[in-house]
Amino acid sequence: MSSFMKIGFLITYFYPQTGGAESNCYFLARELAKNNEVHVFCSGEEDKDEIINGIHVHRSKELLRIKYYFALYPSLNQSINRFKLDILHVHGLGFIQHDITIKNLKSKNPNLKVVCTPHGPFMALNKYNLLGSLFKTIYTPFIINSLRNYDKIIEVNPMQHIWMSKEYGIPKSKISFVPNGIPQESFKKLNSSVINNTRKKYGLENKFIISYVGRIQKYKGLDQIVKILPEIAKICPEVTFLAIGRDAEDTLRLKDLAKSLEVKDNVIFTGEVTESEKLALLDISEIFIFPSEWEAFGIVLLEAMARSNALISSRTEGGRYLVQEGKNGFLFNYGDNKELSRKLKILINNKNLRFKMQKLNNKLSRDYIWEDIAKKLEKEYRSILR
Repeated sequence: MSSFMKIGFLITYFYPQTGGAESNCYFLARELAKNNEVHVFCSGEEDKDEIINGIHVHRSKELLRIKYYFALYPSLNQSINRFKLDILHVHGLGFIQHDITIKNLKSKNPNLKVVCTPHGPFMALNKYNLLGSLFKTIYTPFIINSLRNYDKIIEVNPMQHIWMSKEYGIPKSKISFVPNGIPQESFKKLNSSVINNTRKKYGLENKFIISYVGRIQKYKGLDQIVKILPEIAKICPEVTFLAIGRDAEDTLRLKDLAKSLEVKDNVIFTGEVTESEKLALLDISEIFIFPSEWEAFGIVLLEAMARSNALISSRTEGGRYLVQEGKNGFLFNYGDNKELSRKLKILINNKNLRFKMQKLNNKLSRDYIWEDIAKKLEKEYRSILR
């Protein structure tokens, strides 16, 4: 077998779209493209081929989309069939177009090796409306059947094999652990003028910053932070909650909540920022809070660790994996605002503990560099090509 591989990634959205799965796919593709031929197949506004940082990107025109999972872009089949791939790596479970495409590909080429990183269970949240719950119930058996076409499943944290086996019947022998990561650029030292200019731009002089990075979306749980701010402001009047990221239909609700609780001056929504600004804002931040209802990993936790933040996370899969209680941060139960408030107060009041956590996090995050993680994934590919 040649050391050179033709690798395909299949994902709904791709760069410049941002998100956990999108970052995973982009950075792994970028690293693997240094020694292999890498193609990314995704949806788009039109059929389009382009090259991004050595990655061959093929976008297939969406003809229909209803929410996140149900989308049709049928030219995807033809797009992938143009290339004789050694490996096709699929990101996510439950995407109807992907399941159709994989079945078609395997019927024509049974020797094609297919890998999947689910990132999380299909429709992972606890509650959905009636239509959503019905869709989940009906489609889950089709996912279980589709998974038979996969040669290897990748878990991004070492707990995922539990639900993979229980909910989808995937044998543990088929599952390998390859975590998410961050690029080496996440550690670059910024010029002090960049940090100072960023501080002035957002009016953060003499503020005690707690931060969040990600979509401003309801299941991300940012309302929990806003609700405890009146209590936190009593012990730390200069506290400012910095919500960094694009609006996903929840910013207005959160602003109204902050206004009603009389803490609107303690909350700043930055919207989307540049990579340099994000790093500068995390440098200014003391504590990073990740309050989501559900997350498989939480790459932003690693980003905050790399910029020397202490952590507070809800007890999601990712939070429990990356946060060592009392050592590099604290965990809280989603919806338990009293626990969140108590642990935030500890970090605000105990400067020595906070500093120790910040220093440790910078060290721990260096074990999750995409360049190294891509090598682990490449070994997994080669193990099924033998």
